[in-house]
Order: sequence, then structure tokens, then C-alpha cells
Amino acid sequence: MKTFSWIVNESNIPWLELDIKYPYGEMYEEAKAIKKLFVKHRDQDGNGGYRHKGWRSLCIHGIDSNKTNHYEQYGYTSNKETPYIWTEIANKCPVTTHFFKNVFPFKSYFRLRFMLLEPGGYITPHRDSFDSKLSPINMALNHPKGCLMKMSNHEGYVPFAPGKAMLLDVGNEHAYINKSDEDRYHIIVHGIKTKEYEELVVRSYEKNNG
Repeated sequence: MKTFSWIVNESNIPWLELDIKYPYGEMYEEAKAIKKLFVKHRDQDGNGGYRHKGWRSLCIHGIDSNKTNHYEQYGYTSNKETPYIWTEIANKCPVTTHFFKNVFPFKSYFRLRFMLLEPGGYITPHRDSFDSKLSPINMALNHPKGCLMKMSNHEGYVPFAPGKAMLLDVGNEHAYINKSDEDRYHIIVHGIKTKEYEELVVRSYEKNNG
């Protein structure tokens, strides 16, 4: 049996589908209902020289609902000192909030965000980390045909579909495009791992690499 640490840090796999179910249809409806509250995510010119279009976000848990970027951009030096809270968005999304408070195997969160990519939107190739390891979790609420996520040096596309949660290596260069005529809604999860979460990752790896 592979250990959690080996899977996350040494397996060199670009993604891992997690063996978890969640009420993605209801979460999708909750996200759509508050679309007007979403804000642009990251500067239009990108951080690190890449570009994007139609990329918007909203924090369910974070510093504030509209502070969707990394804590360093708001003057903090670590997750520990960052004053994360359940934002007012949590009350507008009861099904989503209940799942993350009571079902998902984290006990505490850093950023927990709805992520929207509009029709014709794209995110050009970039890395979100200097470390190549599996983190964070990206959960598809819907995933219209024509939404494609590509990882460098790996064939095909990340096999997202509605209700699929992927643990991603965002230290690997990646890009995204929405060629459909629908908004694409996902949730990205950052938080403090638990024993139950580690067991989920190991179980998922064994299921996918039996």
C-alpha cells in the first residue's frame, strides 16, 4: 500500500480523482443563483506573466468573499496568521456550506471558493506553485462539453465531469479553456488535512491504480 505522503509528494501523477460523492447539482444551482456577486479573479495580466479571460471567483470561506487571491496579496505571511472566516456567502449556499462543515473530511479551511469560467473564457499556461505535488482539490459542479484543462507533459485532458473531484498538481504547468456557451462552475478547496482525508486519498489512489 502506498502512503499518503508518497502519493501526494512522490507519485508524480498530474491528478487523482477522489472517491467522494457530493451534491454537485444543488451546489451548482446555489452558485448560479449568486452569479452577480462573483468578482474577477487575479489581475487581467495575470500573476507571473500569463493571461486570462472570463475567470471569476467568490469565497465561501476566506478573508472576505471578494478576496479570492493568495493571502500574500493581502499582506499576510502565512495561512496561520490569516484571519479566515465563513463569509456571508456561506449563508446564501446552505447545501454547499453544510457539506463542507459536516461531510467533507477537513475540519478547518483556508480558502474555499466557487470558481467560474465564462463562455469563451480561458487561462493561459501557468504554474500556481514551485512545488510539484498534489494540491489543492478541484470539484466540478457542472462541466460543459468544450471545457478543457490541459497539463504539460501529459496526454489528453484532465477528465473532469459533473460530480468529479480532482486532486491536482498545480505545480505542473496547466491551462484551461471554455469553448462552450455555458458558464462553468467548480469549487476549489484549501484546508488542513485530517486522518480521514489522508485515508480518502489513499483509497482513491488504490481504486484508480488497482
